[in-house]
Amino acid sequence: MSAELAISLCSSTHAPPPMDLSCSQSIKSNLEDEEYENSTAPAPNIQTLFRNCNVLGCAYLMCSIVSFCSSSYTGPGSALDVLSLMSDVMCIDITSALFVMAGCAAASLFAANSPVKQGQITRHVCVAMLLDMYCATACSLVLGSLHAVIMARFKWSDVAFTAVDGITTLRVLDFRQSETAQHSFNLSVWPVQCLFWCVLSTNGLIEMEAWLVQRMPAMADGCICLMSLLGIVLFTVFGSMQASSNIFYANASSVTYRTLEFNLGVHVIFLYKRHVALVAALRRVSQQAAYVVALLCATVWFAEIGRSVPPRRDDSCLRLYYRNTCLQDHHGFFLRGCAMALFALLCTNNRLPDMLHQELRLTGVLLSALCFCWPVCIAVKLVLDATFGTVLINQNRPFVLVMCATTLFILSFSYASLIQPKMLSCAKRVLQHHTTSQAPPPDSLHTPLVSD
Repeated sequence: MSAELAISLCSSTHAPPPMDLSCSQSIKSNLEDEEYENSTAPAPNIQTLFRNCNVLGCAYLMCSIVSFCSSSYTGPGSALDVLSLMSDVMCIDITSALFVMAGCAAASLFAANSPVKQGQITRHVCVAMLLDMYCATACSLVLGSLHAVIMARFKWSDVAFTAVDGITTLRVLDFRQSETAQHSFNLSVWPVQCLFWCVLSTNGLIEMEAWLVQRMPAMADGCICLMSLLGIVLFTVFGSMQASSNIFYANASSVTYRTLEFNLGVHVIFLYKRHVALVAALRRVSQQAAYVVALLCATVWFAEIGRSVPPRRDDSCLRLYYRNTCLQDHHGFFLRGCAMALFALLCTNNRLPDMLHQELRLTGVLLSALCFCWPVCIAVKLVLDATFGTVLINQNRPFVLVMCATTLFILSFSYASLIQPKMLSCAKRVLQHHTTSQAPPPDSLHTPLVSD
């Protein structure tokens, strides 16, 4: 996503807006029309939903950088090892909350736009994510191979897996915690890979919910609740019962499971507007308990600081990545992150958005940062080692963390402002040429990637 997406959203669902109407005002007009039709239904704040996604995305990036700067990936002697276990626990909770909140944001955004505009949004976001992932894959192949050679961990199978993983955007082969198994050179890109397929399925999921309500009005809500929770509960239960297996590891970063969390967010938004009295009651309770819940989450996370876990590199255990530290207990993973997202949804206020276009721009930057996080961290570490020496840099890993985070955000903003718009323009011309060459009928639903 980029600034062009924010501009493309300025088309109203019911009537074309004036040329000088800003994006946030257009979405505000859409929501006002919707509230006029059903004035008793609380409307989720789209701007706040995207802001929550951005905050969770930033937290995930910091957790990923902490993992990179630990001894598991950059050699022994890291002062950040005391934070690695807390970072892993936070990362698992944050990613679950991120996918649920992303489902809420996508469903709310789609509901505020016409079907034609929904198609434009889907095409623009998916093409932008594909371009980011392909560029990040190329960088990962070069920098990841160089880093693996320096760390004496290079395997041709990892090169092949990284290429296949980046081209297909499907991380389905990394399911074994074994040194002989293939693993990607770009560990942190998997949320974007999963979100790519989630965005493609959003419109179909919304249509399925409407079909259920039309065909089974008495049972629709129960069926939707069952679909929302059954898969997540099963994965959590089996992962906790089989802590020494690969169940948790194989599903923690796979599109199969993360789609369930994204779908939960879409289903919640659908039910959110159908049960006004229940939502209002839950909102009052959630707002009163907000500080207590935040304190409980912080307590669970900070309790992991300084904990030492015996090395179990060749054993299967609960962890997000192969080289990460094994977790001693399950902590209710997956379910806890989903509960955090639902609680945050209820705590949001429903005032109409004012700066939605800025949140969308920041979301686009963060999606690029997720793709390039690991390659940028590798590049910063290699440059610092070559400049100051490996021994000195290994003794100052917190400095490496700060440099990685600063460089990543600077490069992501520069890429989103200077490079990505040109790439999207080229992709737009290619798609328009392909559409023209196929000579679609006048009533075809083919539309440009973004609005001019």
